[in-house]
Amino acid sequence: MSQPHPSHVETEQLLRQLNEEWVKALVRGDGETLDRIMADDFFFAYPMEGDDKQTFIDDIVSGAIKVEHLQRENVGVRIWENTAVLTAKDSAQWFYQGRDFSGQYKVIHVYARRNQQWHLVAVQACPII
Repeated sequence: MSQPHPSHVETEQLLRQLNEEWVKALVRGDGETLDRIMADDFFFAYPMEGDDKQTFIDDIVSGAIKVEHLQRENVGVRIWENTAVLTAKDSAQWFYQGRDFSGQYKVIHVYARRNQQWHLVAVQACPII
C-alpha cells in the first residue's frame, strides 16, 4: 500500500526546509548534507559551464567553490504533484577557483518526489544585472 501524499502545506514546508539546509551546507562546505538533498542526476547551471552532482559537491568540499555568504529572500514555492519549483533572489559572496562571482542572482530550484522523498534535481542561477 502506497503512502498518501502529504498536504500541500506540509510539502511546501518540507521544501523550504530543504532549501535552508542546502544554503547552510553551501556556506559550511558540507558535502554530506548536499549529497542527501541532491538527486544523483542533479545538474547546476550557473555562470560557468555547469556541474553534475559529484563535480559540484567535490568543488564545494575542496574549496574550488567557496560560498562565504548567501542571503536568500523572496522565496516562492510552486508544487505540481511530484514536481516543485522554488524561486528566490540571492545576495551572495562566493568565489570559483579564486575568481569573485559575488552579486545578486535569481535562482530556480527544481525538486522531484521519487520513492516518497523529495530531491533537488536542478538549479539555475542567473546574475541580476
